[in-house]
Amino acid sequence: MRLRIGVGLGVVIIAAASLLAGPLSRGARLSDILTGRVSLLPGGDRAPGGSADLTGAADLGTDQRSATLHVACDPGGTGLSAALTVPRFTELAPRFDFAGLEGTGSEAPLTGILVSSAGSVRSVRMPVQGSATGADSGFTLTVTGGRRGEDPLRGVALALLQPGTRLTWTQASPRSGDPALTALFTPSDSDAAALKAALAGCLGAPF
Repeated sequence: MRLRIGVGLGVVIIAAASLLAGPLSRGARLSDILTGRVSLLPGGDRAPGGSADLTGAADLGTDQRSATLHVACDPGGTGLSAALTVPRFTELAPRFDFAGLEGTGSEAPLTGILVSSAGSVRSVRMPVQGSATGADSGFTLTVTGGRRGEDPLRGVALALLQPGTRLTWTQASPRSGDPALTALFTPSDSDAAALKAALAGCLGAPF
């Protein structure tokens, strides 16, 4: 009996090693294979990417305006990312230092993202990269997940797939004395379904 068990385990180990050998020989990381970012099957090296947009509201003091959150999955590049776009940002510039967030910016974790649902709260703090897309189009603040180790955006993305989740983006200004910019998003059931389809390549399955 012990011999049969040993032989069976040996077969399983050899089969697993054979499946992993292909992607690993092409430079894939084990973490990407385990999370589904890289396929074990020949011809399917990378899981598909995708993106989805959420509509919400941004507040700076007494000023409130619409805002967009673009959540994306790029399995072969940046992985998970989230981008907040604030329209007509030049109107807010006297009270918030958008220019100080342009480009690579500081490594200081000036962005706080909190997701809450029934019985669950998750929060992360991350550095951000900003870019102006025109005074009328807006200013975009982008955070990206880590390519090595634990991705802080993974838990955020998984929470957004659950019904009744609320996401609050709190953006601190690099200029001392400025109020924080806050944006709120509450995905609908259809939003959650769109996110699930768009982010599957970065979240793996099942999720």
